[in-house]
Amino acid sequence: MDYYIDLSALDSLIYMNPLAISWTIFLNGGWVIVLFTLLWGFWQMWVYNIQGKYAATVKYVLLAIDVPKSNEQSVKAMEQIFAHLAGSHFNPNLIEKYWEGKFCLSYSLEIISIDGYIQFLIRTPADYRDLVESAIYAQYPDAEVTEVRDYVDTIPGEYPNDEFDLWGTQIVLAKEDAYPIRTYPEFEHSLSSLEQQFLDPLAAILEAMSRLTKGEQVWLQLVVTPLDESWKDKGVKIVKKLIKAKIEEKSTIFDKALDLPINVLGELSNQILSTGGTAEKPKEAQPSIMQHLSPGEKTIVEGIERKIAKMGFMTRFRMIYAGRKEVFQKGRGVSSIFGTIKQFNTQNLNAFKPHKKITTKVNYFFTKYRTNLRKTKIYLAYKYRSTARGANGNVLNNEELATIFHFPAMTVKAPLLKKTEGKKAEPPVSLPMGDEMEELIRFEGEEQPSVTEEKAEVRKDGLPFDYNNPYFEEKFALKKVPKPSSASSSVEVKKGGKVVEDRPSSASSFAPPGGASEDRTEGKEPPHNLPFVE
Repeated sequence: MDYYIDLSALDSLIYMNPLAISWTIFLNGGWVIVLFTLLWGFWQMWVYNIQGKYAATVKYVLLAIDVPKSNEQSVKAMEQIFAHLAGSHFNPNLIEKYWEGKFCLSYSLEIISIDGYIQFLIRTPADYRDLVESAIYAQYPDAEVTEVRDYVDTIPGEYPNDEFDLWGTQIVLAKEDAYPIRTYPEFEHSLSSLEQQFLDPLAAILEAMSRLTKGEQVWLQLVVTPLDESWKDKGVKIVKKLIKAKIEEKSTIFDKALDLPINVLGELSNQILSTGGTAEKPKEAQPSIMQHLSPGEKTIVEGIERKIAKMGFMTRFRMIYAGRKEVFQKGRGVSSIFGTIKQFNTQNLNAFKPHKKITTKVNYFFTKYRTNLRKTKIYLAYKYRSTARGANGNVLNNEELATIFHFPAMTVKAPLLKKTEGKKAEPPVSLPMGDEMEELIRFEGEEQPSVTEEKAEVRKDGLPFDYNNPYFEEKFALKKVPKPSSASSSVEVKKGGKVVEDRPSSASSFAPPGGASEDRTEGKEPPHNLPFVE
C-alpha cells in the first residue's frame, strides 16, 4: 500500500503576497500558536507584576562588617557562614508563587574601596538580619557589625556625566556551572611535612583596591540566592558522561503514554513468535571507565563531584570602577583588579570572564550612545542588587563563595605544628612613660588630626592593606550622635552580638568630648597592661 501527501493546497500560496499568506496560515490552524504565545506572554506579565509587588514590601538593611586584624580564623569559617545563610531557602507553593508573588530572597556580599579605604558589606532582608549576625558572631566573636546607609548614591547613575566616568561588567563562568573554580584549599603551599602556608587569594585583591586615589571607587558585588538540590543533576550527568556510565533519563507521563502502545505491540510479538526457548538475557550496562581516565580527566571528575557535594547559590557577580574624570584610570581600577580575579581560574576546570554584552565596551556603530546606555544599566543592576537585570547567574557553592568573599586572617598556622601558648615580649617602644605621659595628658585637649583624613604612609601593623579602617563607618553609619564641639562622634555598633552605645570612633579618640579644658583622665582607671615599678 502506497501513501501520498497532498501538497496541492500550498500551490495557491505561491501567488499570494506575504500578508495574505500569513492570514491563510492563521485561519488554517496558525491561530493556535498565536493564542498560546499571547497566553504565555500575559502569564509572564502577571508573575512579574505580583513578584514586583512582593519585592516592594521587603525591607533591606546594609551591614558593615569589621573583623579584628588579629583574626586567626581560616576561610573555613566563612564557608560555615554561607552554610548558615542557606537556611533561609524555601520553595513557595503554587498559591504563594503565582498568587502572592513570593520567591526566595537574596543576599548581597560586597567588597568596596572608596578613596582606597576598604569595607566588607552584607545587604540582607531585614527579617534575616538576626540570621546573618548570628552566623558572623558564631565564627568571629569579636566582629563589629554596623548598620550603614547605602553608598551607591555617591556617584551619578546616568551617563554621560560631566564629572564622573564608569566602567562595569557582569562576571560569568566560562564553562557550565558544574565545573568548579580554583578554591582556597588549592592556595595552600607546603613548606615542610609539618607546616603549610596559605597564600590568601583575597590579599591581592585588597592590595589592588587599597591603591586607589581620592575620587576613585571599586565595587565588587555577589548577589547570592540559596538553591535546592536540583542544580546538582546537571553535574551528575556530566560526571556520568565523562566516565562513560549509563545515564538514566527521567521519563515524564507523556513519554510513558507514547511508549505504552509500542511496549504492548512488542510484548505481543514476542509471545506470538516465541519458540519456547530460553528468554534472551538483557544486556548488562556498560561498566564505568573511571580506571582508564588520565590524571587530568580524573581531576575534572573529582572537582565536579566535590562541587556538587556542597550547598549551591545562584550568584550574580558584578564589578564597577568609577571615579572623577581627572583621576579615572582603567589600568589602576580595572586591569589590576580584574587581573587578581583571574587567580581563581583554571584551564581544565572553570574560569571567570566578563560577559560580552554586559560590559561598558561596544564596537562599530553608535559606540558613545550604546556605551553610556550600558553604563546606566550596569549601575542600576548594581544599585538594586538585581537578580533579574543582566545575564543569568551562575551556581557557586559555599566553598567557592568563601574563597572570593572572606575576612583575611592575620596568619595561618599548620595544624600539625605545635605552637607555644604565648610569647614573651618587651613593652611597646611607643608606650608613654614618666614625662612623656604628662606631656600626652597636657596636649590631649588640643585637636588632633584624624587618622582617616589621609592614609598612613607607613603602617605599623605590617599589613599591606587596612581593611577595618573606620573611614567607611564614620561616613555612612546610620545612627550617629551630634559631635560635641565638632570634635568627636559615636556610632551604635554591635560587637560580639551586643550593642555598644556611643562607641567613640578611632578617628576622633584623641579629641576631648567637652573641649580643651576638660580632663578625660579624671575618674578613669589606668590601662590594665601599664607596667609599674615595684
